[in-house]
Order: sequence, then structure tokens, then C-alpha cells
Amino acid sequence: MKLSLFELLITRPLGFIIRMIYDLVQNYGLSIILFTIIVKLILMPLQAKSQKAMKKQQKIQPIIAELQKKYANDQQKLQAEMMKVYKENGVSMTGGCLPLLIQFPILIGLYSVIRRPITYIKGINFADGAVLEQVKTVLAQMTEKFPEIVGKLSTLTPEQLHKNYQIQLSTWADKLGLANEYGWHINFKFLGLDLSGVPSAALSAISRGDFSDIGTVLLILIPVFAILTTWLSMRQSQKLTQNPNVKQNDDDPSQSMSKSMNMMMPIMTGFFTFSLPSGIGIYWIVSSIMQIVQQYVLDRYFNEKEDDFVVTVPNKNRKNGKKRRRS
Repeated sequence: MKLSLFELLITRPLGFIIRMIYDLVQNYGLSIILFTIIVKLILMPLQAKSQKAMKKQQKIQPIIAELQKKYANDQQKLQAEMMKVYKENGVSMTGGCLPLLIQFPILIGLYSVIRRPITYIKGINFADGAVLEQVKTVLAQMTEKFPEIVGKLSTLTPEQLHKNYQIQLSTWADKLGLANEYGWHINFKFLGLDLSGVPSAALSAISRGDFSDIGTVLLILIPVFAILTTWLSMRQSQKLTQNPNVKQNDDDPSQSMSKSMNMMMPIMTGFFTFSLPSGIGIYWIVSSIMQIVQQYVLDRYFNEKEDDFVVTVPNKNRKNGKKRRRS
């Protein structure tokens, strides 16, 4: 089977890391948490570089405030002068968002790993004809014994099941007592949650008043905590770019972009973690918590390096040579 470049460079390495972790801890949820911590530590230098840019963005805000007063009646000139300040000081308006943006390829690769845990976590090769025969056996027995669980999945081929429904195959094999024999068993239980489910199933159960499977019902907490931790992380990032001595102005494009991100990211997070496998939500929650901790630690470090952050005033440079200010 020919692998895509994305699978070769992103998905397979991520799957290898998670498999190594799972072999040690034998728990699906804990494996994702440890994987997330490792990824965030690897990305720590990028986070530091991004936060340094955010710190400089904070320092140029007094200059931006002066420009906003000076060109209050000429928005075109104001935008041009602000762009000069950003360019002169090497500040990118999107620099603070880079660590979040870089996570999307990881998130996409991780989704493939989570969606196909038998392949990536257990190392089962579905290109083997014998494995597809096992899928047929599981499907046939589940359709006969538990048709209410299989539902519409009974109409799918073994190839379709192994590509898109490996979580179900693992839980079905457990129910039939075949998981250990086939090597498909995965421990999805974590802190009272059943991570083989999707949080949207929790809402369906709650709406029916069905609380018999508490492990599924509690999955509703995943998108709730994902939204909350994402909002806290974005709010913290916004504060890191704001100078407390300068009144914020909506004319500053960086501030407008920051506010938009603060609104959009929690909404996107809620949608994805509600509708996708629970492991994605676990990853996002831990990633946001790590982001909050890293930002706090780096902010304290950069505050101790205050003298390293000087800003250049472009207009004054042309008249008086290189003039820099500390803010």
C-alpha cells in the first residue's frame, strides 16, 4: 500500500510514539496525555520564539497609541504608519498564533491515529488477508448477537470497517471475547470515562434521560473543559500582547485579530471535540493546559530580561539616526 507524504511524515511517526507510550502504560487516555506533554515539550522552542515576538508587540503599543492619536482622522495613513512600526521592529501580527497553527497538522495526524487505534496503537496490519477475515468474523457474530449495537455498520464491508471504525472493532471484539486472541484489546477506560465513545453520544443519552452508561454520559465534560481551557489559553495570550499602560484601540489590526481568535478558537474547539473521537478532546485539553503553564513560565523569564526588549521608532530614525526606546 502506497503511503501519502503526510502519512509518512506526520501520521506514522505520531502513531509510533503513541504505540511506544501505550506499551508502557497500557491505557488509552494516559497515552494521549503523555503524548501531548511530549509534543508540547518538543514545541517549546517555537513557543519561546513566538512569545518573545508577543513581548515585543506589547512594547511597541505606546508607539502605536501615539500614531492613533496623530492620525485619528486619516485611517489610511494610520494603517501605513503602524505597518512601518511592525516591520521596523520585526513584529508579526500573527506571530503569537503560530504555536496554535502549527498544532493543526499534528491534530490531523493524531485524528488518523485515534480513528485507527488497532493499526497505530496495536500495530495490526490490515493488509493481511487473515486480519480481514477476523473482521468478517467479528462483524458476523456481532450482527447475530448484538444487532442493536452494530446498527447500520452491519452493511459495511470489512475494508470500510477497518478504515473508519477501528474503535468499534476493538470494543466489539472485547464484547465477543476475541480481543486478546486477535490482539485488538485497547483499554479505553480513563477516570470514569469511556473514551471509545464520542461526546455527542453523551448528549444523546442525556436527552433521552438514559444514565445507565455513566462512562458515556460523562464524555460531555470533554468539550466543556476543552472550550474552557482553550478560552483561558487564548485570554492569557491576549494579555501577554497588551501593554497595561496603554489603552487598547480597535484600530490596531493586531488587537482586532487577537479578539477574533479569542472568539473563534473556543467555538472551533467545542465543535471538533464534541463531534470527533474523545481522544481528540483529551489531547486538546492537555495541550491547552500545557500552553497556559508554558506561557506563564516564559512570561516570567522574559520579564527578567526586560532590557533585551527595545523598540525602534521609524519616523524618528530618519531625522535623528537610530533612536530606540524602552517601554
